[in-house]
Amino acid sequence: MAGTMNSSKVSVIAEIFKSMEYGPVSDSSSLAKAWLKDRKLGPFIDGTFKETSSSEFEVCKPCTEQVIAKVGISLEDDVNAAVNSSIKAADLWNNLGGHKRACLIYSLARHIQKHAALLAQMESLNRGVQSRDPREFDVPALVRYLYHYAGWAQLSSSSELRDWKPMGVVIGVMSGLSSLITLAQIVGPALAGGNTVCLKPPKRSPLPALLFANIASQAGLPPGVINVLPGGSDVGKLLVTHSQISKLMFSGLTGVGRLIRKQTAGLGMHLTLLLSGGKSSMIVFDSADLDSAVEGAVDAAWFNQGQVPWCVGRLFVQESIWDNFVSRLRSRIDQLRVGEAFDHLADVGSPLTKDIIADLAAATAVAKKNGLEIYQAQIPPGLSSENFFLPTLVIGGLADSNRVIDNDGQIPLVAVVPFRTAKEAVTLANNSRYGMAASVWTENASLAVEVAYQLQVGTVWINSHGSVDAGVPFGGWKQSGIGVVGGKQGLLEYMQYKGVRFNMTADSVEYESFGLTPDVSACCPPSVSQLSKNGPVPLVDHTYKLYYGGSYKRSDGNSSRVVLDGAGKVYAIVADGSRKDVRNAVDAAVKAQPAWWNLGAHCRSQIIYNAAEKLQSRRDDFISNLTVLYGKTDEEDASKEVDTCLSLLFHWAAICDKKQLAAGDSPNSSVLVNVRREPLGVIGIVQTPIQSPPGPWALLGFISLFAPAVCYGNVVVVVADSVYPTPALEFCEVYFLLIYIIVQVQCLV
Repeated sequence: MAGTMNSSKVSVIAEIFKSMEYGPVSDSSSLAKAWLKDRKLGPFIDGTFKETSSSEFEVCKPCTEQVIAKVGISLEDDVNAAVNSSIKAADLWNNLGGHKRACLIYSLARHIQKHAALLAQMESLNRGVQSRDPREFDVPALVRYLYHYAGWAQLSSSSELRDWKPMGVVIGVMSGLSSLITLAQIVGPALAGGNTVCLKPPKRSPLPALLFANIASQAGLPPGVINVLPGGSDVGKLLVTHSQISKLMFSGLTGVGRLIRKQTAGLGMHLTLLLSGGKSSMIVFDSADLDSAVEGAVDAAWFNQGQVPWCVGRLFVQESIWDNFVSRLRSRIDQLRVGEAFDHLADVGSPLTKDIIADLAAATAVAKKNGLEIYQAQIPPGLSSENFFLPTLVIGGLADSNRVIDNDGQIPLVAVVPFRTAKEAVTLANNSRYGMAASVWTENASLAVEVAYQLQVGTVWINSHGSVDAGVPFGGWKQSGIGVVGGKQGLLEYMQYKGVRFNMTADSVEYESFGLTPDVSACCPPSVSQLSKNGPVPLVDHTYKLYYGGSYKRSDGNSSRVVLDGAGKVYAIVADGSRKDVRNAVDAAVKAQPAWWNLGAHCRSQIIYNAAEKLQSRRDDFISNLTVLYGKTDEEDASKEVDTCLSLLFHWAAICDKKQLAAGDSPNSSVLVNVRREPLGVIGIVQTPIQSPPGPWALLGFISLFAPAVCYGNVVVVVADSVYPTPALEFCEVYFLLIYIIVQVQCLV
């Protein structure tokens, strides 16, 4: 009968509702597999994949024998070709200048965003990390790094960086523990500083780096700016000992870092080493929010399979909350799901190699021998413990009995150790050869700051862990590394200082005109009666209204006035603003300013960058309109003005997320002083006409006034250029920012 259902299906559905168990949910890997299909992969040199005479290496899914791609291994000739390509491209890349480099790095960030799903799938497919991690963290962080350093490229010719020059060719050597974030930490600052990059990805997981280089080529980066050389340790040795390399950045195990230092000794090579030996510490006091601390510990320990430099391996818990905290931690471990990389519900899965599983088993055996409690998550039926690691806790004991985790490996294991006092916690945390990072969990602010200053690590988080951002320096102490990544300091790792000092004869000053008020008559617009003298109104009328409150408005007085071009002919008729229009614009600006400030520096930066994008898309229109408006016979001056406007927008977008915060020590104490530059609020701007040749620069004058104001979180009410107001109004047609345009009337002057 129609509409009936098989009884067996009904019973299955009933059982599902009774058990309420989750069914399988898998993320797709189709984009990554489609990109790999029939693609010949090998060394990426001069913008293309090169065929190599060497044998191909089979890239397999982690801990399985399933082949996902074959990659040609780089030979010595390939290494030399890549280095020569980078040297050749270095002069071109540096001579482009800061603005053009910024545009290309910005384009690369945009292309990464367009291919974010593909890159995230490739990372999961090749490295075995859960698909959620690269999708929600690694790829967005990669984009953020590129945007941030596009800004520093724009600022590379500014006064604070004028004496800093590129090093030349940078080698980036990554280990199997290196994620997409490591790629960003190498490529972003290196390119911003005017260098070119040769990447040596890990032999077992070269696919994300090869895909990244391919996307960079599509984004318009010149050939040779980014080269990728897949291969094993022999390729790495050829690179790090190459005589024409200026800078080396390595991310990996401390033991390999020591070997690299020996191999490069005496070569005069600059080194940045982000070493993953040992694990970070987490200290939980009895004043902490325990639920947040438990969740933070689990995320910090096994995010990205526990294969990032700041993962937690030592968890110190105050004795007064020991039983309560450990009980909560066990319960949270029981809820962790082990599964395949593309299992949407899985929390952890396969490490890159089975060696990590073997190391985990060995460490667990040693801990048991020392009489410590071992607590592990359960592996679901159908999965083999030979291919998946189990989140593991080693509970109790003293620091010495937990010494097994303070080694050069990245074992996904957490030792939970009790402590009594803050002094003891600091002593235990500092009792390590390594010092990458740590976190302190307490609601007592003074305790948190006091402990943070005593920890011998490069970064301390308070009530969080692993909050890494492109604008914040990050680096290790002791045997955890040399140098930093992130922020301005990370950029300077890829540059070298060159100071040139000389005396200049001061320019002569025209004291007769210096500081005088502009001629007021020049600010007074022609009256409407001039219309009949200077030609007819254009056949296709373009209505120029006022802009405020998010839309165009007619003047409250319903009056208009004429704008004449440089030849004295009628160019446009614009709305004539009144006092009421000014009040309305200010009211709208006051309401909008808090939301604009609360967007945050990065979002404001992105909006200003996007304004430059929109202006670029109508570049020819603006050049044509400005040429006619100014009464010029050629477009050269207008072209220079628009290009300068684009550069200026990039400049203030770059400044936006770099100059908001400052920190320092109080001169009279050890208290850390944080300085936050708050916006003024609503800024009124009167744009006066520029009469000096080769002006009048109406568009440039407008952008140079509003861009720095909105960059710092202000909104502006602009009284546009009284002689040439149309460029400002046309810019608002291109992109609606928090700008409020009022065309000047004589009584407001």
